[in-house]
Amino acid sequence: MAEQSTIFLHLIRHAKTEVNSESGKDFDRCLHPKGVVQANVLGNYLALKNSDLSKCFVSSAKRTKQTAEILNNITNLGKIYFKDDLYLCGHEKFLEILWEEKSNQDLLFIGHNDGISEIVSYFIDDHFMMRTCQYVCLAFSLDSWDQVCRGAAIISDDFRPNVVDPDHLVF
Repeated sequence: MAEQSTIFLHLIRHAKTEVNSESGKDFDRCLHPKGVVQANVLGNYLALKNSDLSKCFVSSAKRTKQTAEILNNITNLGKIYFKDDLYLCGHEKFLEILWEEKSNQDLLFIGHNDGISEIVSYFIDDHFMMRTCQYVCLAFSLDSWDQVCRGAAIISDDFRPNVVDPDHLVF
């Protein structure tokens, strides 16, 4: 009997953001200075891991795009796809994208709460809440993305940069 391979799903919640945007729209909120620092620290962490990512799916909101840009300047995220339908989506949208994926390559999503926490919770079949700029890597003992289902993964890595808000440094 052939042994199943392991595929990895990397998930990142965008870095810390400003409370408001110039347009007044949530979609347009930028990264806070602390979020920029968080994303740089996370990028260095991911570069050390040397993951072999083929594709990165990113919500097209400003804060997720900025997070992806910072990370991609430090480490290779693979081919990046900006998707409007990942903006504030539920776990069903993540599943839809995964079930349509034809490869068995490692994938990355950069998204928002509550959906990004919902998909982790779904795959580990336990409650999990992601904080800003948190990275979680899920391991699946499966041959392809169309086989993923509730409870099919284990957390193989979990990291969140512990940084100080640069606006509150005291010298």
